[in-house]
Amino acid sequence: MSFSFGYSPILLLVCILAAGALTGWSYRRTVPPLSGWRRVVPAALRFTALTAILFLLAKPVVQRISNTERAPILAIMVDDTQSLRVTAGTADTTGTGNRSHKAVHSILSSAGTLDGNVRVFAFDQTLRDIGPLAGALDSLRTDGERTSLSAALDAVRSEFQGENLGAIALLSDGRYNAGRNPLYVAERSTVPIHTVTLGDTTGARDVQIRRVTANDLAYVGSEMPVQVALRAAQAAGDQVTVRLIQDGTTLDDQTIRLPAGTSERTVTLSMTPETAGLQTLTVAVTPLPGEATERNNTATQTVRVLESKRRVLLLAGAPSPDVGAFRRVLSRDKNTDLTARVARKDGQYYEGSLPDDLTDMDVIVLVGYPSPTVSDGDLQRVVDAVTDGVPVVFAMQPNTDLGRLSSVADALPVAPEQIRTSTIEALITPTARGLRHPILDVENAGTAPWEQLPPLRYNETRWSASPDARVLATLQVRGMQIDNPAVVVRSRSGRRSAAILASGTWRWTNLPDDLAAARAVWPGVVSNLVRWVAAREDTRPVRVSPVQDMFSGGERVEFTGQVYNESQEPISDASVAVTITADDGNEYPHSMEPAGNGQYTLDVGALPEGTYTYEAAAERNDASLGTDRGTFSVGTLTIEYRETRADPALMRQIAERSGGDALTASDAGRLPEVVRQSAGFSPRTVTEEQETELWRTLLFLALILTCLAGEWTLRKRFGLV
Repeated sequence: MSFSFGYSPILLLVCILAAGALTGWSYRRTVPPLSGWRRVVPAALRFTALTAILFLLAKPVVQRISNTERAPILAIMVDDTQSLRVTAGTADTTGTGNRSHKAVHSILSSAGTLDGNVRVFAFDQTLRDIGPLAGALDSLRTDGERTSLSAALDAVRSEFQGENLGAIALLSDGRYNAGRNPLYVAERSTVPIHTVTLGDTTGARDVQIRRVTANDLAYVGSEMPVQVALRAAQAAGDQVTVRLIQDGTTLDDQTIRLPAGTSERTVTLSMTPETAGLQTLTVAVTPLPGEATERNNTATQTVRVLESKRRVLLLAGAPSPDVGAFRRVLSRDKNTDLTARVARKDGQYYEGSLPDDLTDMDVIVLVGYPSPTVSDGDLQRVVDAVTDGVPVVFAMQPNTDLGRLSSVADALPVAPEQIRTSTIEALITPTARGLRHPILDVENAGTAPWEQLPPLRYNETRWSASPDARVLATLQVRGMQIDNPAVVVRSRSGRRSAAILASGTWRWTNLPDDLAAARAVWPGVVSNLVRWVAAREDTRPVRVSPVQDMFSGGERVEFTGQVYNESQEPISDASVAVTITADDGNEYPHSMEPAGNGQYTLDVGALPEGTYTYEAAAERNDASLGTDRGTFSVGTLTIEYRETRADPALMRQIAERSGGDALTASDAGRLPEVVRQSAGFSPRTVTEEQETELWRTLLFLALILTCLAGEWTLRKRFGLV
C-alpha cells in the first residue's frame, strides 16, 4: 500500500506548520483567560480540523496492489435450436437425437475432470446460462426458432471479459440462419474454439418446399401463377403431390415424380382470386415414408388481391398509327382493362358511344383528343370526369384541336400558350431527372437506347408548364439541345397527370434488328405512364403500415408510421396507438415510439401464425388526428427445418481459424484432453491495482465536522469571545 498526493508533500507540510502557528497564536491569549486542558483541547480540535482540510486539499490517494491466481475457464456452448431435431435424427425425450444426446452427455460428464472452471450455455439467437454441469443436460429444450452462431460467440466473449477464459467448446450442427458469418468472429477470437459437430452429416430422406414465388398483387378474376421450388433427398422415383390451399380448400394440385440425388424441381400451380383483400395461401407437399421431418413440407405466401384491373379509357380524336401503338401496348397489359373510343368524322365513335360513367375509369388517355369532330357534349363529359379527379394522360397529335384543349388544361401539367400549326422533327432526350423517374426508368433502356430512337414530329406551339410540373424529356433538333418540354408530369393534391407533346411514336414500335435494345422503350413508357398516374399520392394524415405484408414464423413484426397535419407538415409529438387483432379475436394493444420528423416505429415481436388486422389512431392534446388500418399475416416457422444434415465443413473452419480442434460426435469424449493441451488453458496470475481517493470519503468529512463542532461547543461553554 502506498500514498500519493496531487500536490507536493513539502507544500502540505508547510501549510500544516502554518496552520499550527495560526492555531497557537489564536489561543495564546483568550478572553476570559483559560489554562490547562481548557485551552489545549479547543486548540487541538481546531488544528486537527485545519490539518484534515489541508490534507484533503492535497488530494491524497491510497494505492493497493494485490495478486490473484485465477483458474482457467472452459465455456461450453450447446446448440438449443429446433434444427437439431432434424439433423440429429430420431428425437428422444430430451428433444435431441440419440447420437447428439450421447455426445453432449459425454462432454458434460467428462468436463468436471478439468483443472478449471466450466460454464455451460445454451444458445439460439441469444445466449443463456443453464447452470451447473449436473443439471445442464436437462435444461436443453431444442426449441430455438433461429440460430445465430456469431451472436452466441460474441456474447460469450462479452460474458468473460476481464476473466481467464481459456477455451470455448462449441457443440452444434453448424447450421445458422441468423446473424453474420461465424467465421469472422472465429478469426478474431483470442481463445481457441473447439467444435463438436452434432447430427448426421450424410443427410436424411426428405422432401421440402424451398421457396414459393408469386406476384405481390393480383386482381379479382385474373389467373395468377404460383411457382413452388421443391428439394428432395434420397427420394428417387417417389411420387408426391403439391397442393395450393386457401382456407382448407385446394385450389390447384399437381403430382410429380422426384428425381434422383439431391436436387430441386419447380412446380407451377395457379389460382384465380374471387375476392379482394390480403389473402394467405398455403403450399403443401405430401410427406414421404420415413421422412426426417414434415415441418418443411408446407409454406405460406401472402398476396394482396385488388378489386379489379386498372380501367383505362383510351379516347382518340381520329384513327392514326399512334392510336394503334397506344392500343396495342395497353391491351397486352394483363393488369389493364382497356376501353377504346376513336372519333369518326361525324362526331360518333367507331366502337360505340362513350361509357355511361367516365368517373368509373382509373385513367383517361387522350390521344389527339379533342379533335374538331368531337362533340361539345362528349368533351364536356370528359372535362367533368377529369375535374372530378380521374387521372389523365395527354398525347399530342396533328389533329388535336388545341383551342378546345384549353377546357381540360387545368388538369394537365402544360397548357398551350401560343398555338401554331407548324411542326419540326426532333429527337426526344430525357433529362437527368427524367432518367431517374419511374416513367422513363424502363428496364434495359438506358441513355444509349433513347439516342437510337427515331425522331418524332413536334408541334411548335409554345407550351407553358405549370409551376409544380416536372419536365422529364426535352428536344434535340439538328444536334442542338432545346429546352422545349416533350414529356411533362405533375402531381397536385394527390392527383397526377402527364403529357407527351410529340407525335409519330408509332415509329418507336417498328425498329430494325440492329436497334433491338431500344424496342422496350415505348411499351415500357406507356405502361409506366398509366401505372404512375393511376397511383394517387397518399395524403392521409396518419399512415401506419407493417414493414412487409408477410412475416415468417418467429420473425419480429415491425411497423412504421407517419403523422401529418392538414398542411401535410410532419407532427413529431403525437400519441399513436396500434391495436392488432388476430383471427380468433385476441387483441394486442401497442404504442408507437416517435423517431423524429413525424415518423414513428413499433416492434411487436414474434406473433403466432395467422392473418391479422390492425387499426392505428393518432392523437395530440386529446384531439384526434386521424386513423389508419390494414392487414398482414404471419406464416409457419420452417427455417430451422430446411437443412436435414449437419455442416461439418463450417465447424471445422471455425475451429481452424480460432486455433482450436474439430471433433465429431463419435470422438466427443476427447474434448477434455484437447482442452488441456490448449496453450492458453492454464491458471493466470492477475495483478489488480486499486486506488482510493481519500478526499472523496465521508470519514474525513465527518472528522472535520466533529472537530469544528466540538471546538464551537467548548468555546460557547467556556464563554470565549
